[in-house]
Amino acid sequence: MKKKRKVRKKRVCLLIIAFLLLFSSVLIIGNFSFKKEKKEKEKEPVEEKKIDYEVELLKVQDQFSKEFLDWIKTTYGEDVLKGVLEAYENNTYADTLWHTLTGNSLLVLTDLYEGVYENNDRVTIREENKDTITISFAGDIDLADDWFIMPYYISRKKGVYGILSEDMVKYMKDSDLMIINSEFCFSNRGTPLPKKTYTFRAKPEHVSIYDEMGIDLVTLANNHVYDFGKDAFLDTLSTLENAKIPYVGAGRNIEEAKEPYYFIINGYKIAFVNATRAEKYILTPEATKDSPGVFRAYDPNPYAELIKETKKNSDYVVALIHWGTENVHTLEKVQVETGKLYIDSGADLIVGTHAHELQGVEFYQDKLIAYNLGDFIFNAQTKNTGVLTWKLHLDGSSEYSFVPALESDRKTSIIYDKEASSLYNKMTSWSVNGKFLEDGRIVEQ
Repeated sequence: MKKKRKVRKKRVCLLIIAFLLLFSSVLIIGNFSFKKEKKEKEKEPVEEKKIDYEVELLKVQDQFSKEFLDWIKTTYGEDVLKGVLEAYENNTYADTLWHTLTGNSLLVLTDLYEGVYENNDRVTIREENKDTITISFAGDIDLADDWFIMPYYISRKKGVYGILSEDMVKYMKDSDLMIINSEFCFSNRGTPLPKKTYTFRAKPEHVSIYDEMGIDLVTLANNHVYDFGKDAFLDTLSTLENAKIPYVGAGRNIEEAKEPYYFIINGYKIAFVNATRAEKYILTPEATKDSPGVFRAYDPNPYAELIKETKKNSDYVVALIHWGTENVHTLEKVQVETGKLYIDSGADLIVGTHAHELQGVEFYQDKLIAYNLGDFIFNAQTKNTGVLTWKLHLDGSSEYSFVPALESDRKTSIIYDKEASSLYNKMTSWSVNGKFLEDGRIVEQ
């Protein structure tokens, strides 16, 4: 009996042990399955909430249209809109962000979207893809047939290298833009204007010399472009147009004479406007609604208003003006006063011509006024000249520099070492608050 009880007790214990082992196995397997299931769930991608960046941007800034933002998304990708929205939400937005994200300023993007540049003969677009844009300026050029330069250009039989040194031509061509003042008319017609002491006219075929120099834009608001009358003046406009050389400051009517010329470079829109207030006895006609001529600035307000209006649709405005007293380094009071007016109106740089001598510079509100670049290739005199260069960086910051040169024996050449240092010191002495460093940079002092 006792033996049977022991056997039964033993069986019960074995059953309990077996049950416990089975229960533990179930728990282990269940836990493993749960962890596996959890792990698999963790691996499953979490579906992100889709953001309509166009809609969200319109909530924080209504200056953009839905259509414009859709065009940005299609053309440049959704990340651009995302970056702009994040900047608004972080209170770090600035219009310059568009250039950082797309390579084009907001103004250029707007123009591209609206098709402003299509079939527009007053705009040149260049994709330079450089960290720095270099825009260079030289003073007065006179290629008149019976004046000092052209006979030597022809007789030396070296093309442009007969009147410019090789290093100067290279510098001009290496600049992204090269601008000069064209101080004569291109024509075979006309007669000299009465009462003018000097009158300058060049054969139209000699416009090819501008291509040899690498000229990208010429200013015509000066006191010699109309020297041989209306027909010769109109020939000048046609000659430049046929040679595909843009000009500013003159036209067949006042609207054309006032019209800016634009270059789109590295995604920035740079405008150039030109006017003259050079004549003591005013003989060069002012363009009107129905007649050709130049754009004048004897009353500075129309020019200031043009600069103001141009700035509204440009990233940068360069004001080019023919002014100052001839053959002196000193400034007229009106240059100093109106130069500041033009900066206040929106000009980012002012470059002057006409004095036939170099004049100094002035910084005003961190903008440069280069009062006069003198003669560049003009006559038989020996005198200093040079090329002003504006370096515009991708971040919008600016630098200014000056390449010193000498016009001698009907040829203009870059000068170096002691000659260059001497000219830098002179330019500093002629300046209001600018200093010319030994490497040619111009800084405020």
